[in-house]
Amino acid sequence: MMSKLRRSFFLSFAAFAVILQLFYNSTAQSLEASIKIESFEPPILRVEGKFSNERTSKNWTFLNSIAGAENLGEKISDFVLIDKNGQTVAVKKLQSGEYLAENSAIEFSYKIDLRRKEKISLMAHISWVSSEKGLLMLDDLLPQFGEKQGVNIKFNLPNDWKITANEKSSARNYFEVADIEKAVFFIGKNWREREIGKLKLLISDEWQFTDDEAKDAASEILQAYQKIFGEIPNEKAQVFIVRFPAGTALGNWEAETRGANIVILSSDMPFKNQSVSRIHEQFRHEFFHLWVPNNLALHGRYDWFYEGFALYQSLKTGVGLNRLRFEDFLDTLSRAYNLDNFQTQRISLIEASKNRWSGGNSQVYARGMLTAFLCDIAILKESKGKRDLTEVLREIYQTHRKPNKAVDGNTAILQILKTRRELKTIVEKYIESAENIEWQTDLEAVGIEAKLENSFTKLVVKAKLNGRQKDLLNELGYNNWRKLVQKSK
Repeated sequence: MMSKLRRSFFLSFAAFAVILQLFYNSTAQSLEASIKIESFEPPILRVEGKFSNERTSKNWTFLNSIAGAENLGEKISDFVLIDKNGQTVAVKKLQSGEYLAENSAIEFSYKIDLRRKEKISLMAHISWVSSEKGLLMLDDLLPQFGEKQGVNIKFNLPNDWKITANEKSSARNYFEVADIEKAVFFIGKNWREREIGKLKLLISDEWQFTDDEAKDAASEILQAYQKIFGEIPNEKAQVFIVRFPAGTALGNWEAETRGANIVILSSDMPFKNQSVSRIHEQFRHEFFHLWVPNNLALHGRYDWFYEGFALYQSLKTGVGLNRLRFEDFLDTLSRAYNLDNFQTQRISLIEASKNRWSGGNSQVYARGMLTAFLCDIAILKESKGKRDLTEVLREIYQTHRKPNKAVDGNTAILQILKTRRELKTIVEKYIESAENIEWQTDLEAVGIEAKLENSFTKLVVKAKLNGRQKDLLNELGYNNWRKLVQKSK
């Protein structure tokens, strides 16, 4: 039983915590801001903001790099701070995206030059504006605050433009944003909308697939992932589908899922059936992120899991939905193996995730996908085809979904993987270490062999299969096309 003295101490501490929280709530800064398009040629934004009380920190920082885009702070100009007396505060630029103010300030204003200097592919990850549309991500438009910060923000747009976001809107072009880091706004004109339950598709430009085909693909994939994870996240999601600028090569695409916002920038494919297959592929990968990692209470750099395993599950789901041939499934895994096998400087997946945007990106995807494949085979083999990788994905999601306590992603996921004895060696050799992938025994279990052709490895189904191999191979989706044929009869 707790002693009277200890009980009294804890009651006093609890009371103090309540008082401290009330004090924090009463003094927490609220932020009002506005963003105006000053010009389209060149694309210049004007940003203004005001705090409810003085910002005492004299350090002002803007996002300088994300997803391979560097020196974003150089886009900031005419940075002005105003104190509570309406006087201009002296500001010194320290380096790209970093400023030092002489005194506290209550208001700020600056311009942002959005002329595209980065690679076209980076348009999915940063703010941009063209003459007809734009993508505004508050994280690279507003100052960095070092903690979760909300804002009430107004957008001044051309009269014939509209705006959409997942944020609460209290008036036209006025939004109440809870978390600046996750806020994404699509602006412009002439886009179409389709809704599927909690998900809204926003389709800009013309494509070889129809809007209804995109809607059907989205619905099909949402249902498939709902079966895996046991639910659809509560937060409403929006998907922006936009074409790359004219002149971009066919088949290119880049995407980002930020919070419940999915941005897909893509060029089209040469033929309609390819175009339909591509939007399905894009949805399979990006929708996965609505669950993992975006609805997980995990932090840290565990990209190897939420990217590599997402790629693998996207492939397997494509086969399961008869949107992808099993031969294509094996071909993708073959290319991943060759990419990993040709690495000259080998590092673990844990380390590659830390260096993802400075050279480790391909390893995160390729080796991460291969590791997921080997885990799937191991579980199928151990359970004699009764369980597969989806059981692990479901356990990770249900154990660490929000609003559970936030923990380190690498620690949490490796702990769950290692509870399965058949996965322990895979984790130690291919995730925590950087050993060459040796998979002959694993492939033999499911009737697949790795053939060497012109110095490249190619996965193929063996010509002769025993009963156990046939069963496990079918669980991977080998004969899934037969189900489609049977349904059509």
